[in-house]
Amino acid sequence: MAGSVAAAVPPWRVFMSPLPEYLRIIRANEWRWRASAWGFAVSTVLMAIGLVIAGSASSVTASRWYGIAAFVVFIVVAPCWLGTLALRLDLTVAAARGSVDHAWYDAIGKWSGSLYAIFMVGGHAAVALLGASFIGDPRVPQWAAWTTAAVGAVAVVSFWVGWPRAYGMRSPFELPVLVPLLALLVAIPLAASG
Repeated sequence: MAGSVAAAVPPWRVFMSPLPEYLRIIRANEWRWRASAWGFAVSTVLMAIGLVIAGSASSVTASRWYGIAAFVVFIVVAPCWLGTLALRLDLTVAAARGSVDHAWYDAIGKWSGSLYAIFMVGGHAAVALLGASFIGDPRVPQWAAWTTAAVGAVAVVSFWVGWPRAYGMRSPFELPVLVPLLALLVAIPLAASG
């Protein structure tokens, strides 16, 4: 839920704007930008904790390995996202204030974009593995486990190849809030089962 709040805090148009407008919007909404970055950071940490719990909760031994793999993949890629968020908190705000050269900011932005892409592919892969870890587990509705696994896998491929493009984004699965939200399909029934 922290990710949902984080996604809703900044003005929606900030992510679809060209660089000068993007920075102007951030300058005018700095507290919202910072709240969004911190919300995503909290969401990322909570997702890692949830993957530990879910991985240890799997009742089928073979499925437990999928849960462990989900955690390992996420732990490898989460620092990429956290690094991107750190740049958003520091460098992006400084660029919005005009204290960073725009050419330098643009170069660092491309590097940050690569970190983000690594996180998105790995994050969706972790979600697919999480869903797969609960296929056959009676505590989670099978439609939820299969949907989580399938949508996570489709999201990996879609983001990786950049198709289909939607609303100016690389993929319909480009929104970082989708990683923890999709995981809730199995997390909520698992928590409700005790």
